[in-house]
Amino acid sequence: MADYTILFYMPAYLEATLGLEPTTALLAVLGMMVVVVVVVVVMALVVPVGALSDRVGRKPLLLASCVGFLVASYPAFLLMNQGSIRLTVLGLLILGLLLVLLLGTMSATLPALFHTRVRYGGFAIGYNLSTSLFGGTTPLVLTYLVERTGNNAVPGLYIAAAALVSLGPVLGLQESARRPLQGSPSVLAS
Repeated sequence: MADYTILFYMPAYLEATLGLEPTTALLAVLGMMVVVVVVVVVMALVVPVGALSDRVGRKPLLLASCVGFLVASYPAFLLMNQGSIRLTVLGLLILGLLLVLLLGTMSATLPALFHTRVRYGGFAIGYNLSTSLFGGTTPLVLTYLVERTGNNAVPGLYIAAAALVSLGPVLGLQESARRPLQGSPSVLAS
């Protein structure tokens, strides 16, 4: 949900909720994306994050991402609500960098959840259904929550709630680092 909030909902949020001019809203999100792309592509951060997850494990990095989103999402949205373009971009960067930590780890974690013989189907069905149900509805839900509560920072609470819910499965995840993908899956511990 963080992915859809940061990449797809933010231009509408900045424009409709915070009252930024459409061009300014798009430039703020574009600026954050450019910085994230520079960090990801030029500095190749996703690959080092993935390599780090190979060394220290997937679970510690996923926990760090969950805790980071839990602790920093609401303050990041409060920063964006201060009326300063600099603080808005800073809030966006906080969320974007937490997203890089998550994305750098997930590509190695998710396939390891399934046995080799059902990996493609299990991963595709699980990932696409959850993305459609939760990611695809995120902009609609966030727009509703902001309008209903009158709290412009409620998207930060939504991301934090999703991070809190994610902590359970992450804590129950068996470590898949340094283990071959062939054979037994890295499923939730019994």
